[in-house]
Amino acid sequence: MSASRPAARAPRDIVWTSRGWVNGSTPLIGAADLALQHGFGLFETLRAYGGRVFRPDEHFRRLERTARTFRIRLPLDAQTFREACAELLEAARRPDARVRLTVAAGPPPLAVLQALPLAAPERGQYARGVTLWPAPFCRNTRGVLSGHKTINYLDNYWARAEANRRGHFEALMLNERDEVAEGTRANVFWVKDGELVTPSLDTGILEGVTRTVLIGIAREGGRRVREARTGVAELLAADEAFLASTIVEVLPVVAIGRRRIGAGRPGPVAKRLRAAFARRVAAELAAR
Repeated sequence: MSASRPAARAPRDIVWTSRGWVNGSTPLIGAADLALQHGFGLFETLRAYGGRVFRPDEHFRRLERTARTFRIRLPLDAQTFREACAELLEAARRPDARVRLTVAAGPPPLAVLQALPLAAPERGQYARGVTLWPAPFCRNTRGVLSGHKTINYLDNYWARAEANRRGHFEALMLNERDEVAEGTRANVFWVKDGELVTPSLDTGILEGVTRTVLIGIAREGGRRVREARTGVAELLAADEAFLASTIVEVLPVVAIGRRRIGAGRPGPVAKRLRAAFARRVAAELAAR
């Protein structure tokens, strides 16, 4: 796999594809590709720590499930994906990175793997917490995209852009039943009277890898966890709240719009779960 790497203008400009190594500026798909014509494709975002990605198999299995749903023949398997991640991080000289796997539907399908700047929240955002913009756009639980990570991403992109334009870190998405769903790039959790709550999968959310890890950690520690269908009033009445994703890990949320959550500052459960998540990542990567 490593024999045909190009001489990139800079190491970080290198990209792995299912057709070979290329520079980041190399044109890859034709004008008739369904990814370009209709936004027909899939993607996964992983986080690399010290040159190793966290839970690559879980991310790839989610990609496979979506590929089966939309009848896309993946041009790589799980082992190739793991090997490509390791080689790319080394070739790009970017051990701590946001690793993005994109599959364009074609035909024929094409897989593209990039090692990108991490773009994690700043330290101060973890210390102060962030705010969410209540987006007027909704998750459609009955739509074909519900629960899938596809490149048909305009609703997420636009909601996030509008949230940022208004001075918020992220947008909060409800579904067509006015139930709390998720952020555009993260799952949502909150805590009330010691119970950890997060929207259930039937609210139309993505089953986040970090979400799954945190639910497991909380239950292992004896904390009550409830996956719920509920309105935004329950979230606003919480003692604390946070976002969870591959990139942000555990990021406290202190307000929805101008409405404060709890004391309006990061809570203790988010802090403990963030530390526990970091320990879990370190332990799993050390064991590989």
